[in-house]
Amino acid sequence: MRKLFQFLPTPLLFFGTFSASAQPIRWEPIPPLPPIETINQVRTKDSLVWEPLNQTSSAKSQQDPEWQILPGDSESTSSSHKLVWIQIDDPFLHENIALEQPKASPTTKFLTPPPSLQALDRSIAFGNDLVGPDISWNVPNGLRWSERWFGSASLLGQSRRQNNGPFYKWNGGDAVAIVHANILQAGSWSVGLNTSFRSVYQGDQSAGGSTQVGEGISSGFRIATAIGDTGGIAFGGEQVLQWDDRTDTGRNLYLMATKGWWLGNQGTDYPLLVANGGFGTGRFANQDILSWKNPLRFACVDGFEDRQGTFSVDNDLCWSPIGTVSLVLNDYIGTFVEYRSGTAQAAASVSLSDGIPLRFTWGVNFAGKNEVLKTNQWTWVFRASLGF
Repeated sequence: MRKLFQFLPTPLLFFGTFSASAQPIRWEPIPPLPPIETINQVRTKDSLVWEPLNQTSSAKSQQDPEWQILPGDSESTSSSHKLVWIQIDDPFLHENIALEQPKASPTTKFLTPPPSLQALDRSIAFGNDLVGPDISWNVPNGLRWSERWFGSASLLGQSRRQNNGPFYKWNGGDAVAIVHANILQAGSWSVGLNTSFRSVYQGDQSAGGSTQVGEGISSGFRIATAIGDTGGIAFGGEQVLQWDDRTDTGRNLYLMATKGWWLGNQGTDYPLLVANGGFGTGRFANQDILSWKNPLRFACVDGFEDRQGTFSVDNDLCWSPIGTVSLVLNDYIGTFVEYRSGTAQAAASVSLSDGIPLRFTWGVNFAGKNEVLKTNQWTWVFRASLGF
């Protein structure tokens, strides 16, 4: 018996020992799986099959996905292989697309800056060589002289009116002439000279006709500098150096400051508002020397001259505030209000040419001796100017 156990395998001994408690093991044969070709033959068109594809191009990455139609699909037609896009109405999708779309940047409008402000005598001038209308009748401005135009000649006068006479007639008025020449341009600076003629008419048709033409010749100067593109300061004088004792238009020294503001199209276009103010002597301070003493005079030098009648305007060299406010509507038309020595004028001016500067101004005296005049006391003023 001992020998029999020696020849039995150990598992059999183990099984035999615990046969009372262990479960029997059943071995059953499993049929082999069909080949892949058979699986491909029985799959439907909805089957999902992953197969390795040979790399068709050496330049194409193995990680790039490729779509390939597998053979053997039932109902394999050319129409079933088309890719069709269908629009889906999904508000959430539209919102996401709208958020992902870059917002169009607003169109930037580049505004062309206006030309710099300059002057041609009493007229507004610009850095683009254009000359506009007058911005004053008698009061000078503080702008630097025009870089394009060398000089300007002007004839200015005013009517007279007594005993409620007709307004539009000359009524024995008086006029003077002045010629300006700019002799030096240096950066923002300009330096000029001027010559005035008190008598421009000789005859019996006007109160000033008793004097000879050219009588009362005098000269002056003007130094001005630009402050930015819209302002300037000027110091000068007219009739300062008097070549005879027949000048009664005043020894008119002045110190002026001028500033302009473009009001249209975000500060780049018309209308143009120009404020001009300062101090002056001569007729700028003593306009009605025989009948009224200007209360605004200051810094007087008494006894500067010893003359009689209207020529006594320069006996006392006094200073007084003067100024203008003008509105230039376009390249050709403007209007302004002027104050000097108790008098005030309102006028309109027009520039008549794009080429050689030709300007004409007409207005009314509506105040005198610091009081507003009655309409039957109004007189009119004019100024005609030609640039060269």
